Amino acid sequence: MRKTRRTSRVGETLRGAIVEVFRHDLKDQRLAMVTVTGAEISTDLHFARIFISGLNAEETVQIARDLNAQKGRIRHFLGQRIHLRYTPELDFRYDETGARAGRIEALLSEIKKHDDES
Repeated sequence: MRKTRRTSRVGETLRGAIVEVFRHDLKDQRLAMVTVTGAEISTDLHFARIFISGLNAEETVQIARDLNAQKGRIRHFLGQRIHLRYTPELDFRYDETGARAGRIEALLSEIKKHDDES
C-alpha cells in the first residue's frame, strides 16, 4: 500500500481507535498482551491492514486469526469511534518485526561471545 501523508494520518488515527476498541469493547482477555504496532491504509481508505505483536508468536498468530474471524464486529465498533465517510475493511496480521529483531540480537551476541573466546 502506497504511503502518503493522508494515509499516514488516517492510519495513526485508526491504530489508536483499534486500541480503544480492544481495551473497551471486546471482552477477550488475551488482547491485554497484544500491541497494535501499525496500520497501513489503502490510498482510497477502503482497506486497512492492522499489524499486531505479542510476547508469544504462536499465540499472537492465533489471536490475529480470531480477530479476522470477528472483523465485522470490530469494524462496527471502529465506525462508532472514528469519523470517516467509509469505515475500512480490516485485515489483521502478525507483525514479526520484533521477533526478527530479537533473533538478530541473539545472533549478534553469540558472534560477539565467540569472538571474545577466540
